[in-house]
Amino acid sequence: MKILLVEDDNITRETIANFLTSHEYQVSLATDGEMALELQEQCEYDLVILDVLLPKLDGISICKQWRHQGCQTPILLITVKNQVTERIIGLEAGADDYLTKPFDLEELLARIHALLRRSKSFTPQEINWDGIHFDSASGRVYSGNQSIHLTPKEYCLLELFLLNPKRIFSRQAILDRLWDFAEIPGEGTVSTHIKSLRQKLKAVGAEDPIETVYGLGYRLKTLSDSEQFSPPTQFNTSGVQTHTEEKVQIMTSRVWNKFQNHYVEETNKLSQITTTLSTTQPDIELKNQAEQMAHKLAGSLGSLGFMNISQQARELEILLQQTVLNPDDIQQARELSKGIQQEVSKVSTVLEPATQANAEFIAYSPLLLIVDEDLMLAEQIRIQVMSSTRQVNMNQWKWRVEIATDINVARKMITQTPPDVILLDLNISGRGEDGRTLMQELSTHTPKIPVVAFTAKDTLTDRVDFTRWGGCFFVNKNLPISTALQALNALIKPLFQNYQYRVLIVDNNQRLFHQLSNLLTNYKIEVIICDNAQYFLQLLNNNQPNLVILNQQIAGFSGIDLCRVVRTDPQWHNLPVIFISTNSNPEIIFQAYAAGADDYFSKSMNKNEIATRIWQRLQRC
Repeated sequence: MKILLVEDDNITRETIANFLTSHEYQVSLATDGEMALELQEQCEYDLVILDVLLPKLDGISICKQWRHQGCQTPILLITVKNQVTERIIGLEAGADDYLTKPFDLEELLARIHALLRRSKSFTPQEINWDGIHFDSASGRVYSGNQSIHLTPKEYCLLELFLLNPKRIFSRQAILDRLWDFAEIPGEGTVSTHIKSLRQKLKAVGAEDPIETVYGLGYRLKTLSDSEQFSPPTQFNTSGVQTHTEEKVQIMTSRVWNKFQNHYVEETNKLSQITTTLSTTQPDIELKNQAEQMAHKLAGSLGSLGFMNISQQARELEILLQQTVLNPDDIQQARELSKGIQQEVSKVSTVLEPATQANAEFIAYSPLLLIVDEDLMLAEQIRIQVMSSTRQVNMNQWKWRVEIATDINVARKMITQTPPDVILLDLNISGRGEDGRTLMQELSTHTPKIPVVAFTAKDTLTDRVDFTRWGGCFFVNKNLPISTALQALNALIKPLFQNYQYRVLIVDNNQRLFHQLSNLLTNYKIEVIICDNAQYFLQLLNNNQPNLVILNQQIAGFSGIDLCRVVRTDPQWHNLPVIFISTNSNPEIIFQAYAAGADDYFSKSMNKNEIATRIWQRLQRC
């Protein structure tokens, strides 16, 4: 099933897209109204999820235009606005259903199922073919007691053949049904996916259900009467809810970890804007900017489960919609934005991980984008990456992989669906540019996307530039593909682990606490705060940290005193110690190093850089 998701907010878009992908839907993304019209012209979708407030062309206008052109695709509108008049306008414009942000992802899934049933294009199915059990309600495939972990494309391939047992599909017909026009793969991609599907079925002892009809394409093998093939039947979806809840819980946790810094920055900016609002010299542009920020926060934070913060953002949006703000309104706006800022800063993790995740259940699939003009090599990497499943603690993950053989296509894919990791060939060429150009652009991308260079262009200059631009791993193409795979898994692994490290911060600067805590949490670093030096030894012994951060000035004792205490204790003699201080006096810095400090940072440094350097220090421990 193909779904077009039209949403301009990055976090909301990624949350919904990840969730629907985990339920085996093919999701295309549009970030504005014009892009939505373009995609709808190029590809036939089973359903459209459409935000109302969009850049360039709003959702209501898009609805009217599609219906005027005779488009019958079901449309589900989503927006923060929940007034009855807004719903009526949307439904009269041609929408089939209306969902108000924030909404529960399980409710979204139920509405999608209902719309697809009404359009007669979807009914939950369970199909048995010679020991292969296909369950479209839960998105799971079995052979005997073994679950077969398929990628969304492999799943849809199997579904296509099972639902059309007598039809022959050419490679081009399969491309038209299962791939978006923006992906532009060759027909060889179909053969590669079918080969991968066959290998996975063979690995669990299942029969190959796909028959190659030479010169024509592929079809489902015909079984004799003695062999088992049960046609599609309506499936009872009771019992699937638990797995759906786990998917929601774990998937939203991943999205929050990825975008947490963005939320902190946005809420800080929102608080600053409302502080500048005035009744004597009203700034309409700033007021509208704050209104739009509150609107997006209300929707995306609610989708991640932060209903209290979402409600505050909604109240702020409504308040800022007034044409004229009196002093009481401005004061209330400041209080609301400050409350939103504080609540977001306090959050270090979203939902707790599922208490008992099914060991066969893959809740989150990190997205890898391979940017390489060597399509054959990229396909080899894709097969090796996707054929490996990794497990950390009780969590499993399996990669989703997209390939871009052109720099401009890569840019578009990164804009529409920011990947979790990029594997980049620095040799890839474009019109007067190469992979280095794209790497430079990615160095300023927010949020930061980890990049692994997999390239034959291997000079010291290339490596130095790559590190300056924030690259993570540099792998020469002469090395086995498994080397690149190890680098990719090393970057994703922290998402599936509990805290890897523990850091003790000794400082009474509350603002620094929150900033560093938020940043270090993204690296799976647990932060313990000590704002009174009297409790330093107690916290040190009780928490067994991997690193200590000291301020040079601490009430009662200096950071240098505490550093000497650490260095004279046999248990903590080798514990890494970092100073973070406003004091840049060379004599004080010399004293800190003489006392045993491993590094000395100024509080004026960029906090992201501090967090990165702390992480690097911990990895060398």
